[in-house]
Amino acid sequence: MTLFQPSKGKLADRLEIIEVLRLLPERVSEEVKGLSEEELRFRPGEGLWSLKEVIGHLRDFAEIDHDRLCRMITQERPILPGFDQEILVRERNYQEADLRAVLDELACFRRETVQVLTELVDANWARTGRHQERGIFSIRQHVEHLVRHEAMHLEHIRALKQQATA
Repeated sequence: MTLFQPSKGKLADRLEIIEVLRLLPERVSEEVKGLSEEELRFRPGEGLWSLKEVIGHLRDFAEIDHDRLCRMITQERPILPGFDQEILVRERNYQEADLRAVLDELACFRRETVQVLTELVDANWARTGRHQERGIFSIRQHVEHLVRHEAMHLEHIRALKQQATA
């Protein structure tokens, strides 16, 4: 499955976007399968996240972006608040969390998002919201941003895994 159309630099059709989103929890779980707790907690430097913290961030992002999506569907041009990812990762203490529980929560939020997007008619992908930092964007732009963000973090997870197991 090709995520980006090379000539346009955009995601393909909405069903492909939804499928990429649906597969994220499975892909993340596969990447960290069999790693020790020590490897999962490895931080490559001061102030940098471990694998557990990156996965916790993906869980937070899935929850917050599901909420943003629902606001965009049910409200006219809602304001979409930002969040401080560093504070959330620290407050939720993902370094000490049960990774299976975090992965299960990520999968739960993702199932909800996939269900909502699957049921959303094409025309509603143009509905908009206004993010405090990113400005006005449509549901489609929001979901494309989500897919790119998650692809970046999958690469981040692979690189951290390589460092942690070296």
